[in-house]
Formats: sequence, structure tokens, C-alpha cells
Amino acid sequence: MKILLSFLLFIYSTVSFSQSAESVLKSLQNKFDSITDLTTDVAQKSNGKTSLTGKMYFKKGNNLRIEFGNQVIVADGKTTWNYNKKDKKVIISDYDEAGSGMLSINYLVYQYPSECELSLSSEGSKQILNLKPKSKKNNLGEVKLYITKENLIDKAVISNQGTGTMEVSFLNYKLNQNLSDSKFSFTAPEGTTVVDLR
Repeated sequence: MKILLSFLLFIYSTVSFSQSAESVLKSLQNKFDSITDLTTDVAQKSNGKTSLTGKMYFKKGNNLRIEFGNQVIVADGKTTWNYNKKDKKVIISDYDEAGSGMLSINYLVYQYPSECELSLSSEGSKQILNLKPKSKKNNLGEVKLYITKENLIDKAVISNQGTGTMEVSFLNYKLNQNLSDSKFSFTAPEGTTVVDLR
């Protein structure tokens, strides 16, 4: 009985660790294919120090809303509004998925991996999908995506020679809540300075 149990454990561990980076990416993409919208708490660290905490809302079609203290970033897939409550100023620009970098789920999950060499490592029970850009012209840098058993991103760590190391943690996911489109549009409050770069 002990021999059989040991053999089964060996087979299980071999199968679970023999996954390829491509299959882990595919599982991650399949998970996000099944998600219409999500909300998650976000914590950002730069060079080891927590710099921002807040909330992120995402809906398919590149709809994104990020609330970090005095800063609110809203995108509807065409336009981005970057609002600073303290300065009462909003900067409006055309939406740039690649420019949104780590905070664009579509870019991180679907587009950026195709621009990178993929490898797989692990830390505890989490698998780490390592994305190394094929071209040095790519300014996002090397990215490590920590993947949970539920195929969600627990943490993204970016290493860039110019900016150092940035880490974004995603906590308390809530999936498929039927978020309203109004969450992803922005009307500047009265008295706001508007800078339109479109």
C-alpha cells in the first residue's frame, strides 16, 4: 500500500511540475476568456517599498478603472482619463494598451507574452510565468507573473533597468459582477482643469 501511495504521489508531482510555460499561459488565458469583468484590490511597490494601494475594475473591451488615493485612471478602450483629485486636474488622451503596461490585463495576459521568451518556475504553491522580451527595444522589461491555483494573477513583478523593480499585487478578486459601463466613463467635476491631448 505504501509503495502504491508513493508511486501515485511521484506521478502526481511529475505531472504537476512537468507543465510547460506555454500550457500555464494557455490556462491563464482560458481563465480570463471566461471572465466578463472583475474587481480586485491592488497594492503597488517600487523597489521594495509600498507606494500605492487602491482598487481596480476591469471589463472586457479594455474597460479599466483604477483608484489610487487621489488618483483615478479611467479607460473605455478608446479614451483614457487620468484625474488627480488633489490638483483638480484631468488629462485626457487616446487609449494606449501597451502604455498601460502592468495595469492592462489584456496586454499582460494576451499581447505581451507573444513578444517574450517564456519560462516557468515556482515559489511555494504558486507557479511563476517568466516573460523575457525578445527585443531590447521593449521598454516594459522582464515580467514575472505569479499564478494562483485558480489561474488568476496573484502578483506581477517587473524588472526594468531604467525604473528598477516594481511589484503589483492583486488581492480579493470578485469575478463576473455585471459591472455597469458607467464605471468606465468619466465626467470631470466642476472646477477641474482639463488637459485634452487627443
